[in-house]
Amino acid sequence: MPTIKTKKEMNLGELLCWAIDNKEQARFRDFSSKSMRVRFNDSAKPEIIFAKRFLPIEQTFKVEIEEPITEDTKLEEIFLITNNSIYSEKCYNYSINDALTDNEGYYEEVAMLILEPEPLIIWTKEKGLVE
Repeated sequence: MPTIKTKKEMNLGELLCWAIDNKEQARFRDFSSKSMRVRFNDSAKPEIIFAKRFLPIEQTFKVEIEEPITEDTKLEEIFLITNNSIYSEKCYNYSINDALTDNEGYYEEVAMLILEPEPLIIWTKEKGLVE
C-alpha cells in the first residue's frame, strides 16, 4: 500500500498518543515547541524537558508522519489530470473516490497526483491506486 508523508500540528497529548500508536516512526525523534522539548528513545519512550515550571499545554509540535493512502483517504490537495488536455483541477480535502464521483460525466480522469511534500502520482486510470 502506498504511503504519504504529511505534516501535522499536535499538542503534547496528541504527540504522546501518536507515539504510542506509531512506535517505529517515533523512535529516535526529537520535537520542540517554544518552551518544551520531547525526545523519544529507541523504544519510543518519551523524555519531556520543560523550560518553565508549568506545563504549557497550549503549545504545539510540528510532526511529519507517514500514513498509508487508500481511495478513501482525505488528502489536503489532489491535482487531477483529465483526458481534456486544456482542463485540470485541484481538489482540496478530497479523497480519490470523492474526486472520481464528484466529477462523473464532466470529463474522464487520467491521473491524480499530490504536490506536497513532493510531486507524486497516486492514481492512474490504468492501474488505479499506484503502489
